[in-house]
Parts: sequence; C-alpha cells; structure tokens
Amino acid sequence: MSIRTLCLWLASLSLVPGQGEEEERIASLVGELWKSGTHLWDGGEGSEDFLAVLAEEVEMRALAAPGDRESLAGGFLVSTLSGGERNISGKEAVTKYFTSWPQLWCDGEIERAKFKVVGVTIDDGTVETESLVSAVSQDHEYNGRWKSRWQIVGKDLVLKEIVVGKGRVVKLKGGPLFRDLTLSLLPADCETDPDLIRGNYEWRQRIPGVFEPDQFGETGISVADVDGDGLEDVYLCQIGGLRNRLWLQQKKGSFVEAASSGLDILDNTTAALFLDLDGDRDRDAVLATAAGVVFFENKGKSGFRMRQRLADARYGFGMAASDFDRDGDLDLYVCQYHHDSRSGRETRGTFPQPVPVHDAKNGGRNLLLRNQGDWVFDDATAELGLEKGNFRLSFASLWEDFDNDGDQDLFVVNDFGPNNYYRNEDGKSFSDCSSFPGVKDGGFGMGLTAADFDRDGYIDLHISNMYSGAGNRIARQDWFHAGKGDELRDSLLQLARGNTLLRNLGGRDFEDRSRESGIAMGRWSWASLAVDLNNDSFEDLLVANGFVTGKEPDDL
Repeated sequence: MSIRTLCLWLASLSLVPGQGEEEERIASLVGELWKSGTHLWDGGEGSEDFLAVLAEEVEMRALAAPGDRESLAGGFLVSTLSGGERNISGKEAVTKYFTSWPQLWCDGEIERAKFKVVGVTIDDGTVETESLVSAVSQDHEYNGRWKSRWQIVGKDLVLKEIVVGKGRVVKLKGGPLFRDLTLSLLPADCETDPDLIRGNYEWRQRIPGVFEPDQFGETGISVADVDGDGLEDVYLCQIGGLRNRLWLQQKKGSFVEAASSGLDILDNTTAALFLDLDGDRDRDAVLATAAGVVFFENKGKSGFRMRQRLADARYGFGMAASDFDRDGDLDLYVCQYHHDSRSGRETRGTFPQPVPVHDAKNGGRNLLLRNQGDWVFDDATAELGLEKGNFRLSFASLWEDFDNDGDQDLFVVNDFGPNNYYRNEDGKSFSDCSSFPGVKDGGFGMGLTAADFDRDGYIDLHISNMYSGAGNRIARQDWFHAGKGDELRDSLLQLARGNTLLRNLGGRDFEDRSRESGIAMGRWSWASLAVDLNNDSFEDLLVANGFVTGKEPDDL
C-alpha cells in the first residue's frame, strides 16, 4: 500500500464541491497551532502562534496526578493520567499550567510531541476538535486523547477550552529495550555498498525495465538456520536488478556473506521461506519472484540448486507453509496481489485500481500448492474449496488451528476490503468462513500475526492496517455519503480505523477488540509480530509502521 492508497480512499468519498473543505482547513490549522504549543514542552522556538490564539478567558481542566503505577516484568511501569476535577482559568494561568504539564508524569524534557487531529465538528461558529496526543521523554511515553473548543473569528481560531481525556504513561526502568547493532554485525563493506545504501527510487532510474524492479520496494527478509550450524542466518530480498543477499551468522554473532549460495538472483523478489520440502532435515528455499514461485533444494556446502519454477505465479507477495493435509510434507499458500501482466491489466511496479475501493474483487488469484513429493507441487486451490473469494488484493496469509480440531486453518489478509478465513475440514477441503463476525470487516490489510493474547486456549489475530486521521475525520461527518446507508459508511470508515485485534471465540466467530485493547492507532502499519518482550508470559505486539510524508526528513 502506498500514498496512492490514501488518494484512492479519499476519491471514494464522492465529495460534493465544498463538502468537508472547511472542516479540513480547520483540522490543518488546529494541527499547526498544537504543533506550536508543543514547543512550550520541548523548549524549542515557535510557540508564539499557540499563545496568540489563547482566549483571555480560556479554561483547561487540571490534570490529576498519575495513579498507582503498575509494575510489569521486563522493566515497564504503567500508570493512568486523566483529567482532574479542578479547572484552570485565564490565559496566564493556563499558559503556566500547560507549560508545566510534562512535570506531572516525566522527570526530563520532552524530546518530541505530536497532536493528531482525528475529529472536527463545526456548529454555529464554534469548533470542537478531538486529537490523539503523544509525547516522549528519554524514559517516559504518554499517549492520550484530548478535546478542545475553539471560536471561529474570520479565518482564524481562538482557543476557548482544553479538555484532557484519559491517557497512559509508560516508563522504562532500565533504559532502552533494544540497541541497533546492524552495522557492527553485518560485513564491513555493507556500510558503503551502493546496492544497500542507495534508495529504491534512485535504483529504479538506473535498472533496465526487463528486471521489473518493484516501484514501492515491497521486498521481504527471512531469518533461518540455512547451513544447519544452529545459528540463525539472514536472507535479504531485493528489487529486480539487484542481487539478493544471504548472510551467514558466525559463532561470535557477526555475519559474513555466503559465497556461491545459488540464491543471489537478480529477479525482483518479494518474499522468501526456508523450510524442509524434501524431508532431508535441512532448509530448502522458496522465493516469490517476478519469474514465478521458485523452489531451491539445499545441497549443503555446495549451496542451493533450483528444482522447480511455477512461471504462472509471478505476483506472489506473502507466502505461508503448513502440512494442511497431514501427509508428512509441507504445502504452500501463495498470495498474489496483482493480476498477471500478460492479461494486459497490470505490470509489476504499477499500482492496481481496486474496484470497488472498500470491497475490491479484482486482485490476483491466490494459490494452494500441494506438495506431491519429488519437487512436484500441484495447484489444489479450486479442488479444496479455496476459489471462493479468491480474487482480492491479498498481502499475507497465516496457517493456524483456530478451532482446536487438530488441523491447520487458513487466514488471508487483504488490501481494500474484507479478509478471508477458511476452516480446514480434516485436510480434505476448506469451508469459507469469511462472513463470520470480525472477519468480514475489512480495511487496508497488510500483515498479520497470531497468538493466544488472552490465554483462553484459542489463538487470536492481530491485523496490520492503516490509521488515517483524515479518513476518521471525514467519514464521521453527517454529509459523508448521506443517504447511502450505514453499511457503506461503516465500511469506508473501517478502512481508516487502524489495526484490528480479533479475539477468537472458539474458531467459528471472532470478536473485534481493537478499540478496547488500544491497538487500533498503530499509524501506517505494515507487518506485525506477537512476542513476549518482558517475559511475563503474555504475548506483546511489535508493529512496523511509517511511510513517506514528503515533508519531514525523518518521516519513517
């Protein structure tokens, strides 16, 4: 998904000229004024604009001191920070109190802070806005939701009231959780290697089109013990025209590049899996490339040898493996985001036109490749009942026994619409359960991870999506698709709502717990990973997020 994704979503709003323009103008202005106000916290210059719009009679609800901090394993302290009962009145008093606000919950200076305006309501010259507020010091982080009331004066605003909602403060007792060791562990020449340090845009201007370099650089990375020495190695997929890299881990933790691995191909590669496909107890390789899905046999010290290429599967993105039929060998599910370019509809590196944008059904055809042994894989998609709904823009898939019946079910996450859930019927067929509650609520799905988050014995799901402040503001307006019905309005709002957490209610139904769990606002999310970071036996979430704003030098 790219910036064009958001443009397509906004185009779907079917705005009549003039609708939403004033709300969006005010949202932009309020965002800039709050940005000015954060300089009162970080000691930077530029708070004058915020101070200038404070009304003489402005009010701010005093913040209560943090509640009892809950100590979590692994060095976390968590506490709640909410609005108090007492109001601060008057410009001078509010300015003083607002400036000192960080002292309530952190010991040092604020390093960065942001207000993200997610709601705007205009009523007879009065504006009410809702903002997500985040602030970070060296060892504290605050996240909360604030409301504010403004008066429109000409084209300008006057701030009349600040209402601080409930927020949460997290403190790290032992310093940073992670340390970046990339350059110290990878081979020394990686720091100057042009293949690695030059960006995707620069390379695409130089690579011949025959290599089909991916426009958005949506390439994958895989970690596996490739050489069987007990140490995890790293395989880096690259855009077409740049060779893929295999780095082997050494005993002291550093990495060296594998010589003559057989996997240093130049074809555009979006995903890689390392798994034992032939039963000889070493890791073979499967690559999703512009030349098709390619299978490589691990030949030990002599590297990898290509054994099979499925040339019709040229648009693979996510791949997932499982012995779904329990016959003793691993099978493969391949998500194909695009149509085949030979149909004249799509080419790699271009972005498809989803139709309709909230329920797109013009994606590529996903494949279930059944392992028949001796490096033969047959397309069992239609035979096993996976053809229904198999035309969406699929990014990723995951095998898991969601109904606890002993076989592996399949969940597929889709861009521009609902996801797919197929229940395995004893390895003989699949039942399409995509209309189950929770599953049918779609979005800009890009990644997923599974874990028993609530430890009730059933595996739950986290789906990475996109949170859009503009989408949340616009889709909640009364005029938005007025008269089109709540179902369409809710579907379009769902696209911008953010990440999804589905609680498994027994393998047949899923309950959406996104808002209650607090995971929805994950910004522009891509992949996610469930992992117990603080050793308390509960699975935590790591979510990769970010995109290019075109404005900020460090926008990722």
